[in-house]
Amino acid sequence: MGNQLAGIAPSQILSVDSYFSDIHDFEYDKSLGSTRFFKVARAKHREGLVVVKVFAIQDPTLPLTSYKQELEELKIRLHSAQNCLPFQKATLSEKAAMLFRQYVRDNLYDRISTRPFLNNIEKRWIAFQILTAVDQAHKSGVRHGDIKTENIMVTSWNWVLLTDFASFKPTYLPEDNPADFNYFFDTSRRRTCYIAPERFVDGSMFATELENMRDPSTPLVDLANSNQRTRGELKRAMDIFSAGCVIAELFTEGVPLFDLSQLLAYRNGLFSPDQVLNKIEDRSIRELVTQMVHREPDKRLAAEDYLKQQRNNAFPEIFYTFLQPYMAQFAKETFVSADERILVIRKDLDNIIHNLCGHDRTEKAEGETKENGLVILVSVITSCLQTLKYCDSKLAALELILHLAPRLSVEILLDRITPYLLHFSNDSVPRVRAESVRTLTKVLALVKEVPRNDINIYPEYILPGIAHLAQDEATIVRLAYAGK
Repeated sequence: MGNQLAGIAPSQILSVDSYFSDIHDFEYDKSLGSTRFFKVARAKHREGLVVVKVFAIQDPTLPLTSYKQELEELKIRLHSAQNCLPFQKATLSEKAAMLFRQYVRDNLYDRISTRPFLNNIEKRWIAFQILTAVDQAHKSGVRHGDIKTENIMVTSWNWVLLTDFASFKPTYLPEDNPADFNYFFDTSRRRTCYIAPERFVDGSMFATELENMRDPSTPLVDLANSNQRTRGELKRAMDIFSAGCVIAELFTEGVPLFDLSQLLAYRNGLFSPDQVLNKIEDRSIRELVTQMVHREPDKRLAAEDYLKQQRNNAFPEIFYTFLQPYMAQFAKETFVSADERILVIRKDLDNIIHNLCGHDRTEKAEGETKENGLVILVSVITSCLQTLKYCDSKLAALELILHLAPRLSVEILLDRITPYLLHFSNDSVPRVRAESVRTLTKVLALVKEVPRNDINIYPEYILPGIAHLAQDEATIVRLAYAGK
């Protein structure tokens, strides 16, 4: 799949939607971008939105059937890995090979720069899940091969899904020719490089008799050549390095640890990532990342070992004892409705508060522990609010907010809770509108001092957001507004 396909000029350039004429049950929705390697689209299916990756076949001799079988086996192996999202289906036709998986709106690269910005505990929760996902994959006998922020999906409730497993991409790349890296791995064109340094080798390993005839932008790696392809298997340490780079980017507000030239210099001992690593304020996270991106692969631990090492250090105890197993239940059921989630959380509320607030064993970040776990739970609740269908569920959600509000910071109340209470003030059901005003009043009463960056939130956002309720057609709503 390397120089064979890249060196062939396609007889015709087809748009991504043209490939959908050969498949049933999937309706083309929109393009998500394309590279020389893959065209990517979003499609509609009766069970929801899906991502479709299209590989246009220029050379019919490519052993695509073996890749398809490999991906199907990978799907089976990762069946019970709750933080992994493998391709669910692969199809082959004369024109193209197509890969299908569930669509998730945000990847980690997008989420880092999206409001509300992740706070420290949410970043650590995501880092914990990244290591958990890598551990789940490795214990299933699967290596990823291309871990980067674009391949880590983050749901609206901050559940992490490691996706786009790249077993079909080359393990080793020539150090003296960037074409292979650009073709297979720089799909975002950001030039960041999170490939482990030991994967770059002497380019003569890939030399062919066509060397002098090649276009310099043509990859040297030939994945159709079984000798080249099996020259080295992906190792766990390679994934650990890539995951460490991702965690570093998460904790530096999107500053990449390496670009391609820096990583090649790092491989040769001529570059240090310390300038970026020192931007990570959390000491335990900084030490974790430093170990994970060690130049020597045998100095990197397994994901499971890092999870053990960082228990009660980078990662609070509640991640292990309560949050991971509790939140996983929402990931198991693909089609659990927002209404069901809210009712489950309301039923479990006493147990949740006992686990998250009843015993604080951690220190330092340790000092925020009470709020820490609740902030993660709040993201589950708020992710449901705009899609609730039933009046009882909406009232239950408002009740949940009221119970949790005294335990949350002012920033969370104003930035994460208030917008949804204003959303409910426009609900079609008068009882919900009335209760939203009462809940908003009680929540805002907890705000003793408005942060400087939210100084105009009352006159410019909150009061205009509920002013229409003074003339509401329902008496119950006008009374609630008058009593606010």
